[in-house]
Amino acid sequence: MSGIVGRTLICAAAGFGVLALTALFEISGARAEMPLASKCNAVGNFSLDDRIAGCTAIIQAAGTGMQQGVVMARFRRAMFYRQKGEIDLAIADYDQIIERDPGNLNARLSRASIYVQRRDHEAALADYDKVIELDPNNTYAYLGRARLNLKDDVDRAIIDYDRALRIHPDNVHALIGRSFAYETKGESDRALADCARAIVIGPNHWIGQFCRADIYLARGQTDLALSDFDRAVQLNPKDPRPYVGRARVFHVQGDLGKALSNLDLAIEINPNNPAFHRLRGAVHYQSGHLTEALADLRRSNELDRKDAYTQLWFDLAQRKSGSGSELGEAAKLIDPSRWPAPIVRFFLGEITFEALLESAQDNSAGKTREQVCEANFYAGELALEQRADQAVQLLRAAADECPKRFVEWAAAKAELHKLETKP
Repeated sequence: MSGIVGRTLICAAAGFGVLALTALFEISGARAEMPLASKCNAVGNFSLDDRIAGCTAIIQAAGTGMQQGVVMARFRRAMFYRQKGEIDLAIADYDQIIERDPGNLNARLSRASIYVQRRDHEAALADYDKVIELDPNNTYAYLGRARLNLKDDVDRAIIDYDRALRIHPDNVHALIGRSFAYETKGESDRALADCARAIVIGPNHWIGQFCRADIYLARGQTDLALSDFDRAVQLNPKDPRPYVGRARVFHVQGDLGKALSNLDLAIEINPNNPAFHRLRGAVHYQSGHLTEALADLRRSNELDRKDAYTQLWFDLAQRKSGSGSELGEAAKLIDPSRWPAPIVRFFLGEITFEALLESAQDNSAGKTREQVCEANFYAGELALEQRADQAVQLLRAAADECPKRFVEWAAAKAELHKLETKP
């Protein structure tokens, strides 16, 4: 969120400085063609390349100077580079701003959000830390740092959410984030309280309903979860996430047809989200629709080649269809230091199941449980494809251990049901 807010502030502030420098390029008399520099900040239907060229013209005209107008031009050019996917060039513009003005908080927040996008969490944390050092009351920095810590240091994330809420008690994003952190720790009553507070603050905003629905789903209260997801859809029918939430409920309830229908709606709204394609691919896999599963998982892989969960599901679907595995090559792009990389190594035969369980151990009991659950599930699916005797035992362990919000829990239950009813 911090990056988006930063860009919003930047756009709003662009104004006088850019226009002043743009005036350097004006030629007296009427012109049919808008001056190049004007396209950096003008309202109109200009391509990203034209806008980037306009901002570049402003920057080059100023030489080595860094007047306010040039700073704004760099901000806007970085935004356009980011929209084009040219992340390194966007970072370079923020670097230039920060080099000349180390106290520019917007530049640091925007750069941090790009580092998050690149999964360079250490660099992002360094920027958030510096913003907090310069401005101890900067809510956006606390929220950004908390989000980064949610996966590996939940207690620290909660501390940052607490700080953000002391500064801004009605900050819905802080409440939602802290709710997720509490749920991760197994403190679902506290998690529900934060969701409820978010609903009171914004009764007509879908995010509070979505938050509470997610907690109900984790508790196995699927009817309550579905009711809140339905309300979230009503409040914002153009956001794909409530449809995915409904799909997860139907997945847990074993209604794979309704799960697929809701995932279809989500992907129609946002066709480029790899997680949506991965989940639909997993449901297709469970439904026995291997052609559709492979198509979705391949698309998810194209959108994010570094996601290990996609690679695991894709490999299972390829094994089941007899189309050959691509996991060996894909594994080269996966961060070997992060979970679930050990499961990928197990699939490739590089480590034993005992070593996999050892890799799943963590200082956090909750995280250990989640990782052991995933180890059991994927090993069980692999054993099922290999017709190994221990498949049922592994899948039953996953069904017993996995949190109910995990796709692996619903998938393990579905596999066991099929095995138990198989003639």
